[in-house]
Amino acid sequence: MRRDISLTGDGAGGILVEAAQPPSGRPAVVLTTAIAGVNDYVLRQADRLAEDGYTCLVLDYYARQGGQAPDLSSMDKIMAAVAALRDPVVIDDMAAAVRWLGAQAGAERVGAVGFCIGGTYSLLAASQVPGLHCAVTFYGMLRYTQTTEAKPVSPLETVEKAACPVLGHFGEADHLVPATDAAELSERLRGKPAEIYTYPGAGHAFHEDFRPQVYRPVAATTAWARTQEYLSYYLREPA
Repeated sequence: MRRDISLTGDGAGGILVEAAQPPSGRPAVVLTTAIAGVNDYVLRQADRLAEDGYTCLVLDYYARQGGQAPDLSSMDKIMAAVAALRDPVVIDDMAAAVRWLGAQAGAERVGAVGFCIGGTYSLLAASQVPGLHCAVTFYGMLRYTQTTEAKPVSPLETVEKAACPVLGHFGEADHLVPATDAAELSERLRGKPAEIYTYPGAGHAFHEDFRPQVYRPVAATTAWARTQEYLSYYLREPA
């Protein structure tokens, strides 16, 4: 079942997708999206998580503006939209989502799963959002070419402070997230409960099954299975 929810008094919110029969502890996931925001693909992933027993809160970056995503009709406009999205605001909204899931949905353990820029936020949240029990990134950008008020710190600069386990999925041929950045992420997380994977032949957004030009079925299926295992281990009650 899906329903709109409000997180704060200034319009922040998202869509809650509830499990039909959540297990004990009511494990939950905050799902952060690519720059396009909430769409059919994202909601299908939320449904999959709900089918696995998780209460899923899909964060809507654009809830304050009525859910209207910015103009993404060209690569320049896409990059401008990414640059304009304010990281501190999104991280605050993720923290509000974690609190909401605990208070309103009874969740005892909450994880974060993010795609593209949402994967960046999942990584940032690992060190900045209290109460997370794990964080999963699908090809989140790891290094900003320059820091700004909207983008004050790159994930690579803060991930060593991660307070929860981290799982990462990156395409070997990603033109936005170089394999060297993924390797550096793995090195910076050395000694922590982290697993970073790269997938041969896969580029950016390889999990997006509605885009035949980028979708890589083997990489996508493997990454999702690993995500399921990770969430199950860290969010469910131990056997």
